[in-house]
Formats: sequence, C-alpha cells, structure tokens
Amino acid sequence: MSYEVMAVEYFKRRLKKLSKKYRRIGDDYKSLIETLEYNPTEGDAIPGFGNKIYKIRMSSTNMKRGKSGGFRVIYYLSNHIVYLLTVYAKAKKEEIKVKEIKAALRELDINL
Repeated sequence: MSYEVMAVEYFKRRLKKLSKKYRRIGDDYKSLIETLEYNPTEGDAIPGFGNKIYKIRMSSTNMKRGKSGGFRVIYYLSNHIVYLLTVYAKAKKEEIKVKEIKAALRELDINL
C-alpha cells in the first residue's frame, strides 16, 4: 500500500533554508519521499508522542557522510498520510527540541 507524503509549511521553510547551503538536498529529499511512500515506519518513533511521530535519517550527497552525518527528518503518520514536520542537518544540531516538533504540529491543528 502506498502512503501519501505531504510537507507542512514549517518543513518547506526549513528545507528552503538548508537548500541554500546544501544545493543537492532536493535529490536527497526525492529519495526520502520514495522510501516513506512504501515504508513509513522505517524511521524511529520519538518517545512521548504515542508512536505517531517518527524521525528518519536522510543522506546528504553534499556532505558525503552517508545517512548518519546527513539530515534528520521528523514526520507525523496518520491515516495513510505522512506529514513531514521539520528537517535539520545532523552536523548543526544533535537533537531536536520538543517545542519545535509541537510548533510544526500546530500547523496541522494537532496537540499530542
């Protein structure tokens, strides 16, 4: 079964900002979309959100560090739709704050 993948505005803004430094992030993003369409639970569930919020590694062809040194994408899974919430470079930020996840969820009118 194929899932629909949608990006919230917060994610789009973050991706656009990262694309200024990492020019090939668009190709990396397309590869991630293909993965999530067919296997949305491939990422790791983030504790405290009831197995609805996941994080997944996205490789970076610009950084040439593979998935572990590339990007992290946080997403919400609901009713066969994957909502991309935010993205960040692992080299710049080790962990994401809960308030940043909640800010992205507010765009979907969701309180977890």
